[in-house]
Amino acid sequence: MNSSAPSQISADTIRNVLDDGRLIVCVGPGGVGKTTTAAALGLRAAMAGRKTIVLTIDPAKRLANSLGLQSLTNDPQQIDLQSAASSEEASRYINGADNDEDGELWAMMLDSEQTFNDLIAEYAPDDNALERGRENNIYKLLSSALHGMQEYMALDKLHDLYTGGYFDLVVLDTPPTKNALEFLETPDRAATFFDERIIKWFLPNRSDGGFFSRVFNPGSVVLKLISKILGESFVDDLVEFFDTFHYLQEALQQRGEMIEFILKDPRTHFFVITSADPRRMKEAYFFHEKLNSLDQSAEIFIINRVIPRFSAQDIAQLEEQQLDEMLSEQIDDGEQIRSLRKHLENHYARLAKLATRDRNAISTLSARVGDDSLRLVPLLSEDVHNLGHLLKLSDFLTPLEAPSG
Repeated sequence: MNSSAPSQISADTIRNVLDDGRLIVCVGPGGVGKTTTAAALGLRAAMAGRKTIVLTIDPAKRLANSLGLQSLTNDPQQIDLQSAASSEEASRYINGADNDEDGELWAMMLDSEQTFNDLIAEYAPDDNALERGRENNIYKLLSSALHGMQEYMALDKLHDLYTGGYFDLVVLDTPPTKNALEFLETPDRAATFFDERIIKWFLPNRSDGGFFSRVFNPGSVVLKLISKILGESFVDDLVEFFDTFHYLQEALQQRGEMIEFILKDPRTHFFVITSADPRRMKEAYFFHEKLNSLDQSAEIFIINRVIPRFSAQDIAQLEEQQLDEMLSEQIDDGEQIRSLRKHLENHYARLAKLATRDRNAISTLSARVGDDSLRLVPLLSEDVHNLGHLLKLSDFLTPLEAPSG
């Protein structure tokens, strides 16, 4: 099989996105370095002079770890870019960027419950409505446990960061593939939940429609049916919830429309992050197809942890005596040398097999999406736990040219 690597997308293309984009949505399967890649993109944009925030809606704390932090909260936290200047060269990058204003890097991790509370507080008509709402059992369920609430609140937070006017670029790190798909399909759902046609079935009947309206009110019939199934206390909570929060309908509808506009804006870009593992590649391509079905497109595929070229023929060409001589420079015992040589040969053969697997998987994806969409990042020798490591990773995405002079 053909194990040659395809050509890659130019680093300039990624740099142009970082220089001009307003939103980068990083999507893809779990466990492939997606959050770390999002952080590296954000760091590179900030070093180029843009005010950038990386927002993760993945509950794992990987973003904080990659930035060298203990934790992140629901509030934006500024990252000290000077701590990335661990070398004179890196310091030149950060301090010498040719921009009117210095770039900034911020990060935050979504707290869906807190974001929901903030949304309610912003639109509540009065303090009494807010307090009544917080005591409602349906409200407590929605704010902390309801499936899909994380995606709703992510859109709300994205809306605020995008429209707030401070940040030039938002880099959004989404959960693994399945949840990310729900995130992209959420804009229409948020307003639908509070749609007037639904709410009116649960609001108290305050009309003076006479005996016929009171007896044959369809909402009353529905509520009686639900109360028989789920109990009267649940129905009371449900009616109180919609009665208290129906004012959210217009706000959610407006925000949903704005988010849909943002996601379709020409300055919004979708990056699919994956690894060269064939199973992860398959998920990445599925996501590419799903984006197409939503009238979106994945412009760039970043493939992490690509094993460098190894060939079993390389080590086979070496005589055992040559290997032994190289190993003897570090080890004196002949038996240890022979044992280590055997381990080295076996390990090299395994790496060669994995490298071939990676190249075949990459070639398959390239044939489907075009090799001008791929950017390969090699398997690194160390994990990313600080800005210095993140800086090295970002160099593989798009090297930042040092200022002249």
